[in-house]
Amino acid sequence: MQGTCVEIGRALIIIDVQNEFLSTHGNFPISDSCKPDLVANLTTLIPRFRNAGGHIIWVKVQYENRTEEPSVMKEYPRGDGIVGSNEWLTSATHVHPTPCCEAGSFGAEIYPEFFVLAAPEDKVVTKGWYSAFNGSSALLETLQEKKVTNVYFCGVASGTCVLASVVDAVKFGGWQVHVVQDCMGWRRYNTHEEAIRRFEELKVDVVNSDQVEVTPSPP
Repeated sequence: MQGTCVEIGRALIIIDVQNEFLSTHGNFPISDSCKPDLVANLTTLIPRFRNAGGHIIWVKVQYENRTEEPSVMKEYPRGDGIVGSNEWLTSATHVHPTPCCEAGSFGAEIYPEFFVLAAPEDKVVTKGWYSAFNGSSALLETLQEKKVTNVYFCGVASGTCVLASVVDAVKFGGWQVHVVQDCMGWRRYNTHEEAIRRFEELKVDVVNSDQVEVTPSPP
């Protein structure tokens, strides 16, 4: 893999780093095998990225309580792979008897170790679907407004919400898409492996956090 230099017009899009997935008291915690690296690497990357003039965008999910798939999810075949088909993922949302990231709940809050890294100039986008682009134009408009040319995706979970958001980012075009693989979390490692395979299939730049060379923007 080649290192990538963070260019002017860059954005780090941090997906769903919320208590529901990172706290031991969350309903859908990620694997203990990936959590330490995710926390350590992202904690280092966020300030480096911001100090180099990059935009930080926090994406938070708030799911409705659904026990039946909405009609839009039924329009695309899920497929029989480890994760759903790309088309299904971008139309999907949480459907499960156990609530996930309900509005106002403990699970919906940003994980404390990341919350302390937020800055007033950061953008916060709320979504209700796997893809950060589905159901709202807020993320797309933010990227266009800030004239972003390079987007770096990270967060939780690599095989669902990160993958779905990346698929849509590639579809919309207009920027170079990168994924920071050591700043992602997952519940099962085989889904993460499949996500990496999909990213490469989509011709997305797959890097580690130490390969994101952050050089301060000129004054």
